[in-house]
Amino acid sequence: MWDLAAGALTDAARTALLEHVEACPDCLRHQLEAKSLRSGLSHLPMRAVPSLLNTRLRVLASRERQRAELRRDWKGRLRESSWGLIQLFDNLLKPFAVPAAGGLLASVLCFGIIVDSLQVSRDIGYDIPVGLYTEVMIDELTPFGFHGHDVMLQLTVDSQGKVTDFEVMQAEGSSLDEVRDIGNLVMFSTFTPATRFGQRVSSKMLFAIRHVSAKT
Repeated sequence: MWDLAAGALTDAARTALLEHVEACPDCLRHQLEAKSLRSGLSHLPMRAVPSLLNTRLRVLASRERQRAELRRDWKGRLRESSWGLIQLFDNLLKPFAVPAAGGLLASVLCFGIIVDSLQVSRDIGYDIPVGLYTEVMIDELTPFGFHGHDVMLQLTVDSQGKVTDFEVMQAEGSSLDEVRDIGNLVMFSTFTPATRFGQRVSSKMLFAIRHVSAKT
């Protein structure tokens, strides 16, 4: 019916449809409705095309014409394909740029927080000194005296400056009481421990007792 009202049918089709409409009341009613609606629409005021839309359409048409001219040779097609790949790569990376930057920043921040706890002290007990080494020194002797014979001792001083063991190297007939006095003398004395590369270490020293005087 719309084609009939618009006059878009051929003569043969229009004649056949009119014969059918004259014999069918329902089709006649639809034809009248379509004709009335078309007449009403034709009397509506024509809406003008916005100038901005017209400008946009002209710009779009100009771009398409330029692209068509560039695609005429193989260099233009290659340049357009490379530009399309760059745009595709850029569009794919943009959604991951912010999460990736946030993850990297969080990793650096976490590493900066825990880096102090990752320090491992190296055991240098078996390191060989190369000059940066200081010997054990006596700080203060205990008030306990020793009035026996001359004695040569080997003291073991730990990293805290305390005597952990001693061995009588030379002694002229020392008794058990004298050995006990020697132990009191060295055990309750204070020493500055030896150092190796600035670190306090356990070390041994020779300690000579000449009656009440002591010297290394």
